[in-house]
Amino acid sequence: MNVPLPARGHLAALALCGALVACASAPPAPDLPTLGLDQATRFEAAPPDAPDAQMADLRWWQRFDDPDLALWVERALALNPDIAIARERAVQARALLRSAGGQRGLQVGGELALERRSRRNAGTHALDPSAAIDVEWDLDLWGGLRQAERSAAAAVLRSEDLVQAARLSVAALTARAYVAWREALLDQRLLAGALDLQTEVLRVVRVRVRAGLSPQLDLDRAEAEAASLTADAADAVVRVRQAGAALQVLAGERPTALEGGEAVRLPALSGAQTVVRPLNLLRLRPDLRAAEQALTGAAADLGVARADLYPRLRLPGSITLTSSAFGGGVLDIVTASIAAVLDATLFDGGQRRAGVAVAESVVRESLEIYRQTLLQALQQTEAALVAASGARQRAQALETGHAAASAAVAQARVLYDNGLSGFLDVLDAQRSALDTRRRLLLAQGDGARQSIATFEAMGLIEPGAAH
Repeated sequence: MNVPLPARGHLAALALCGALVACASAPPAPDLPTLGLDQATRFEAAPPDAPDAQMADLRWWQRFDDPDLALWVERALALNPDIAIARERAVQARALLRSAGGQRGLQVGGELALERRSRRNAGTHALDPSAAIDVEWDLDLWGGLRQAERSAAAAVLRSEDLVQAARLSVAALTARAYVAWREALLDQRLLAGALDLQTEVLRVVRVRVRAGLSPQLDLDRAEAEAASLTADAADAVVRVRQAGAALQVLAGERPTALEGGEAVRLPALSGAQTVVRPLNLLRLRPDLRAAEQALTGAAADLGVARADLYPRLRLPGSITLTSSAFGGGVLDIVTASIAAVLDATLFDGGQRRAGVAVAESVVRESLEIYRQTLLQALQQTEAALVAASGARQRAQALETGHAAASAAVAQARVLYDNGLSGFLDVLDAQRSALDTRRRLLLAQGDGARQSIATFEAMGLIEPGAAH
C-alpha cells in the first residue's frame, strides 16, 4: 500500500526518517567459539622440539627434496579447473556486492517519447516529443539495504577464502598424487627386479632338477612363485598408469603416457616438520575463515529480515519536458514533482515473521558449522601428526628388517647351491625380503603423504594472485 505524506509534513517526516536511519544498527555476529584455545596450547602429537611455521612453509611443496614435485604442484595451481571455478565465483560475488551497494544510492531513469498528433478539422499533423527523468531514493529506515550490502561484502570475503581453500586442496591432492605415482613406479620396478631374480632362480632349479640334485617339487614351487610375481607386476603397471593420469588431470592436463625417468625415488621432507599453534588455525585455515564470513553474512541477512518487518520510505521524483504539438516551442512545458511514499504491508499471514525465524536459525546453524569446522581442523592436524610420526618409526624399523632380509636371501642361496638346505628356505627368504622392501616403500610413501597432510591441515598456503 502506497501512502503519500501530506506536503506540509515533508520536512518533519524527513527529519524523523533521518533519526530512524541513525538509530538503525546491524545485529552483531555471535562470538566465535575458540574451544578454550590460547597461545600456550600446543598439539598433543607435536614433537616437543617442533619448530614454529615460517614464511617458507606457505610454499611447503618446495620443502621436499624433489624439484619435480614442486613443478607439478605449481602447474596444478596455475591450471586446475577447481581453482578457476572458485575464482569465477569470487568475481560473481564482487559483482553482487557492487549491485547491493548500488541499491543504496539514488536511482535515476530516463524516458524519451515521440507522439504523433493530428487535428481532423484543420487537417494538420505534428510530432509531439517529450523527455522525462525519474529519480528515487530509498531512505533505508531500518538498515535493510545496508545489511544486504554487508552480507554481500561477507560473501566476497568468503568467496576469496574459498579460492584459497581450493588452492590448498589442489596443492595437497597434487602432491599426494605425485607420491602415489612415484610409489607405483618404484613398486613396479621392484617387482620387475624380483621377477628377474626369480627367473634366474627358476633356471638354476631346472638345471638341478634335470641333474637329479633337486626334486620336481622345487621346480613346481619356483614356477608358482614366478607366476605370482608376474601377476603382481601386471597390477603394478595398471597402478602406475592410473596414478599418472590422476596427476595429469589435477594439473589440468589431458592424460597421456607419463614417463618416470631413470632415477626414481620418493620425495622426503627436508628438515624438521614445522607445527603451528592450534589457535593459529583460526587465521590460517581458509575453510575456518570462510565459515566465519558465512556467520557474518548470516547475521547481516537477519538484519535484512528484521528490517523487512517495518515500513519502507521512498522519495520518488520526476522531471518531464514536453512540447505543445500545435503550439510552436520544442520542450516548452516543464513539469517537476517530488513525493514521499511510505510502503507498509498490513497483513502477510506471518510470512515476514517466518523469514526472521529462518534467518535466526541460519545464524545459529552457521555458528555450529564454524564450531564443527574448528573441531575437524584440530582433529585433522592431530591425526596427521600422529600418522607422520608412526610412518617414520615404521620406516626406521623396516630399513633394519630389509637389511637383515637381504642378507638372509644371500645366505639361503649359498646353502641351497651347496645342497645344505631345501629350496623352500630360499623361497621363504625371497618372499620375506620382497615383502619387507615393499612395506618399507609404503612406509616411506606414507611419511611423505602425512607430511603433506600436516601442511594441509594447518592451512598453510601462499596467497593467490588476484583475479
